[in-house]
Amino acid sequence: MSNNHKDERSTHALYWERLAKAEPNEVCKRTEADYNSERNAYTLPILSQKYLILPGEQKILCMRGDFCEEENLRDYFYLMVLLYLLDAKEGEPTRTWISEKELKGGTTFFRGPHALRVEELKMAFGKNPDAFARAGSRLGGVELLFGDKAFALTVFPKVPLAFVLWKADEEFPAQVTVMFDSTIQKHFSLDGIWCIVAEMTQRILDVKEL
Repeated sequence: MSNNHKDERSTHALYWERLAKAEPNEVCKRTEADYNSERNAYTLPILSQKYLILPGEQKILCMRGDFCEEENLRDYFYLMVLLYLLDAKEGEPTRTWISEKELKGGTTFFRGPHALRVEELKMAFGKNPDAFARAGSRLGGVELLFGDKAFALTVFPKVPLAFVLWKADEEFPAQVTVMFDSTIQKHFSLDGIWCIVAEMTQRILDVKEL
């Protein structure tokens, strides 16, 4: 995955072209999206919100009832949505949680510049696990009984993601881990998984209490 914004936009254009040529029924069968033939667009639940994806216009709009509006969406968001619609496979999540070390190639991939983006969560919530739980709830998260506080987010219909916090104490610093459904690599490559975690981390930080 390139860190160059222009390169990312160019890559997005290729994905948009692929999606525009895809067979809508096949896409919907794999991803649980719906297709609006009048607008030539897909509707897809992401977290607790529905989005309208328009391949022809290369846009993603937030749906609020019958009204759609543009949001200031990050490149990571565009990329993870496009990859999901293009590559997700049939089958349901197992709800069996695994760490990045249990992903094929994860131990070596998620290092250095590809380390999962959790440091900001440690800083923001390390001494306040209740605020961490409330942030997860604002994104539609469901509480899990891991660590001091944990929640699962339904990023896409087939892709749940869990965040677990151990609060800081006198002996140990705060820790945040990300857990994945055992089926995640059916749908995303390792760099796609990194992208999802980066976007979800930012969303958690965005809804943090001021």
